[in-house]
Amino acid sequence: MKLHPISSDKRYTITQEFCGYAEARYVLRFCGEWVMQSQFYSTALVRAIGESARRNQALTVEVKTA
Repeated sequence: MKLHPISSDKRYTITQEFCGYAEARYVLRFCGEWVMQSQFYSTALVRAIGESARRNQALTVEVKTA
């Protein structure tokens, strides 16, 4: 597990924290602000990459339900 999952952007961090569940969860933060929590590191990592891409104005796909 890497503290800074995106090597080019140290503002993102993933740490294990207790946040109301019986076991510690992986918490994604941007500049110290909570973004999301997950039971799995990989989920937090994918979200960090997506958030970084969005902030860098990369072309993203958004799913809308009918």
